[in-house]
Amino acid sequence: MDWSEVVRKAVILAEKTGYVTFDQLNELMPSDEAEPEDIEALLTALSDRDIRIEED
Repeated sequence: MDWSEVVRKAVILAEKTGYVTFDQLNELMPSDEAEPEDIEALLTALSDRDIRIEED
């Protein structure tokens, strides 16, 4: 999985609303490929870009 593509898509979503939701992130991430380390890296990448993650 190209996680940079997931981050890029999340950034695009966040530009529209100022945040992304957990549901949106779940739709972007293929669950069969997501390891806990991958999810943590994704959340860190979003945080580093000042993107908030909101409850659904």
